[in-house]
Amino acid sequence: MDLRRQIATIRAWAPLLIVSVVLAAVAGYFVSGLLPRIYEADAELIVGESLSSVSPDYSQILVSQRLSSTYANVATKRPILDAVIQELGLGVTAAELATRVHADAPLDSTFLTIKVTDADPATAAAIANAVAEQLIATSPSIQGREAEFQASIDADLKATQDQINSTRARVDALVAKTPRTADENAEIATLEGRLVSLRSTYATLLGFSSGNASNLLSIVEPAVPPDAPVSPRPLLNTLLAAALALLIVGGVIAAKEYFDDAIKDPDQVREVAGLSTLGMIARMRGEGGRSEIYRLTTLLYPRSAVAEAYRTLRANIDFTSVDTPLRTLLVTSAVPGEGKTVTAANLAVVFAQAGRKVLLVDADLRKPGAHLLFGLENTAGLTTLLLNDAEKLDTVAQVTEEANLRVLTTGPLPPNPAELLGSQRMRAILDRLKSGGELLIFDGPPLQAVSDSAIISSFVDGTILVIDSSRGRRRVVRLATETLARAGTHVLGAVLNRVPSRSKADAEAYGDYYSAQPARDERKRDKGVSPGRSIS
Repeated sequence: MDLRRQIATIRAWAPLLIVSVVLAAVAGYFVSGLLPRIYEADAELIVGESLSSVSPDYSQILVSQRLSSTYANVATKRPILDAVIQELGLGVTAAELATRVHADAPLDSTFLTIKVTDADPATAAAIANAVAEQLIATSPSIQGREAEFQASIDADLKATQDQINSTRARVDALVAKTPRTADENAEIATLEGRLVSLRSTYATLLGFSSGNASNLLSIVEPAVPPDAPVSPRPLLNTLLAAALALLIVGGVIAAKEYFDDAIKDPDQVREVAGLSTLGMIARMRGEGGRSEIYRLTTLLYPRSAVAEAYRTLRANIDFTSVDTPLRTLLVTSAVPGEGKTVTAANLAVVFAQAGRKVLLVDADLRKPGAHLLFGLENTAGLTTLLLNDAEKLDTVAQVTEEANLRVLTTGPLPPNPAELLGSQRMRAILDRLKSGGELLIFDGPPLQAVSDSAIISSFVDGTILVIDSSRGRRRVVRLATETLARAGTHVLGAVLNRVPSRSKADAEAYGDYYSAQPARDERKRDKGVSPGRSIS
């Protein structure tokens, strides 16, 4: 679809989109208010001593980063959770608590975050701190053989440091004395040698101690009860519900428009059938719920917008035959139910209202409908003329409330309509009808149902194809056009019927036909008066 058609589609479906989005947003906000509040508390730990060390070792940092991921996995294991449950007296199982405890350790960081969710903010903070304390208690820097070894190293470091300090003080005291004896100079040399040895021992012990610092767990930021819940989020849920509704409804509309091959505008008529659109007739409100007589909009409600659309159609037909005015016109459609009979009848009325003598011929010898629209009898008509040479047109044609309009109904339905319509007798009848000087408008049967209209179209001056904007399918209309082309028909154009109104002003205008003069016509019907009557 081109951009203009896409914009038209969006405008047509805009009310549904807006209502769907608003309802979804309101539902999302309302449901968010019903959901329980969930709070989240975070406890931050660090693995190793990268922050406290004056010159941290790179290898120790790498080890601490790897260990932080390990501790993140350990945090949700059953032993840790069981210890937390026992410490806090929680009435849940380890499996249930595991769904509320999450540990996150980025690969490029030595930090470890314990996140706990709970309906109570204080409980969430207590569980997060308890998990952090259990991890610290589990680390080898606190308990087990590693803890004893670390304590021994720390004691040796302290003793060695004390020896270094005392020896350094004795050396400084001896150096400060002047003059010194030979024994004092020898003692200074001995003490300086001892200092070298003590410092070497201290460096060795310090290496053992710093090697264990990479596996040290410390709490950087303990968890505190949060002030606001993390779930539900009314604003986010509202936006997500609105976006989801827009996506779903928009997808359904896009799919419907993609698979909908109905012909809805003149551009599509020209694209599919290669025909110009002579007129666009609006869908009449309540069209299927009232008497057939009320479909004669041009006769009952001549000031309505629908009647004006038929007058526009009449003017466009006149424009197509300026040099040689039409004497015979066929109105047909591709399939039944597209409104060809109503179009033919209203077109006959507007031509009669313009001062032309019009004879509406119901040539649908299978399912006639013109007599129902005008409230006429169908005891005699076209088939009567075909079967009886002596029968006169004036005896079978019926006049209507419009002075210049007569209707020739089908008469008794024959078993062989196609043979009758294609006979030489039909051509002779047509010549007789033409001699009366009237404009002959034929209401023919649908093209795809039978071949009758194709036969009639071969001996009329022009043909009009009626297309229902809601039912006319591209393939069917294309086949109907090809059928008329094979018959050598002069197709004047198409009438796009039952077009939905595009604006409020149009809707009000198209609705006027029900409020123009309904009381007068209802009274006529109650008294037995119909728009048509027989002259015989």
